[in-house]
Amino acid sequence: MQSPFRKDGVFMKRRELVIVLLCLLVLSNIATYRFTRFFFSSPAVEIPWEWGQEGLLREVWAILDKKYFQPLDEDKMIQGAIKGMLESLDDPYTAYLSPESMENMMIHTIGSLSGIGVEIIEDEGEILILRVFDGSPAEQAGVRRGDCIVEVEGKSMEGVKLDDAARLLRGPNGTTVNIAVRRGGEKDLLQFTITRAQIDIDTVFARFLEKGVGYIKITNFDQGTGEDFQESLASLEQEGLQGLILDLRDNAGGLLDEAVAVGEIIVPAGEITRVVDREGNVQERYLSSAEPKDYEIVVLVNEYTASAAEIIAGALQDSSKAKLVGMPTYGKATVQHLHYLSDGGGLRYTIAKYLTPRGYDLHQQGLQPDFTVELPTEYYLQYYTLPRQMEQGDSGETVALLQNMLAFLGYPVEITGVFDAATADNLKEFQRKHNLPVTGAMDLATRESFHAALTEKAGEVDKQLKFALDILTAKSLSAHKN
Repeated sequence: MQSPFRKDGVFMKRRELVIVLLCLLVLSNIATYRFTRFFFSSPAVEIPWEWGQEGLLREVWAILDKKYFQPLDEDKMIQGAIKGMLESLDDPYTAYLSPESMENMMIHTIGSLSGIGVEIIEDEGEILILRVFDGSPAEQAGVRRGDCIVEVEGKSMEGVKLDDAARLLRGPNGTTVNIAVRRGGEKDLLQFTITRAQIDIDTVFARFLEKGVGYIKITNFDQGTGEDFQESLASLEQEGLQGLILDLRDNAGGLLDEAVAVGEIIVPAGEITRVVDREGNVQERYLSSAEPKDYEIVVLVNEYTASAAEIIAGALQDSSKAKLVGMPTYGKATVQHLHYLSDGGGLRYTIAKYLTPRGYDLHQQGLQPDFTVELPTEYYLQYYTLPRQMEQGDSGETVALLQNMLAFLGYPVEITGVFDAATADNLKEFQRKHNLPVTGAMDLATRESFHAALTEKAGEVDKQLKFALDILTAKSLSAHKN
């Protein structure tokens, strides 16, 4: 049986990650309007509906109002008319945002929120904790990654939408929230009373890969990213930085002014980007006065490097000796303005686009890396999620996924899509190695260990990172050149 996760011998693309990243792209790039906040800022206004008697929209409305077989929901119809009008522009970045969407947007772009400090996902109809932030109230209370939230303030989470669950967990600083979680290996529900606090979401992660070679990953350009980047880079430089890998892969963008703040630190003196209107007239130039770095820089990019992240990658490619390694970027180079509406929502619309310092318009084309390096298909296994429970006798795509993961981790399992005795034996061996109950079946604890093992293994096959490291250590500069 051929694995359903292969197509002509190659793993299927990471659809789950694609969906998540595209959602993040839309959310994070909302905030690029901030570059206009000093001269385009506008309060909510009331726009009267002054349609002429001959107006087609008014005519349709009147007909439906009098003759439709059910009463009209005016608010719903107005929102539908607005959405239809905006969809006709064929611009995915121009849209109406409901009050709930505005709230979520602000969390993604401000980079902080008041809550308990967890990241949650909907998993098989339940609310699962995907991440517990370091130092957060949730971590201090003893909440763990993998816990399933069963109740919030006595309210069952069964069938509750992800956004609604997140809203229940958030609240003003200093207030408390009671949650009950189910944890693998525990017979009874665990009860926690957690005091909410301001949670800052880290977007900059720095470390040394080896002596003299530093690595900084920017996951998104949120409020404070520029300052965090400056501190991280300064720390690496103080410890003898001789070469830097800047990882912008899967970075969907964010705040333009935070990207500019990073550019003012890392881009040599000159232009970082320019903003032009639809006629090509320059509306704004963003400049750096930084001294050129005395070490080489390599930037990692991929097909999900977008918007503000492309600004930095493009500026470094145009203005310095920095090399781009990876895959062509997403190609999002438009700037949005956000107009606050009277209902608490917002109208996000495109007002301009930006160019690289050399005038390159990357919109819908993306940046081309100096060295194209693809990742092995097995690398993407870390982004898939296994069911919480699987056992011998099960079959199907999820079993094939488990077998692919076991094979990637070095276990001699055949990809059949059937959870047979051999698969159970390999799973038992994995459980022994990771000090888990040896059951030969998938459970929450085993699934968490699987994710950690896959993430670590993926780092070993990260050809893009290895290639960048080779450049900085002068092992190979000519291989894979376009």
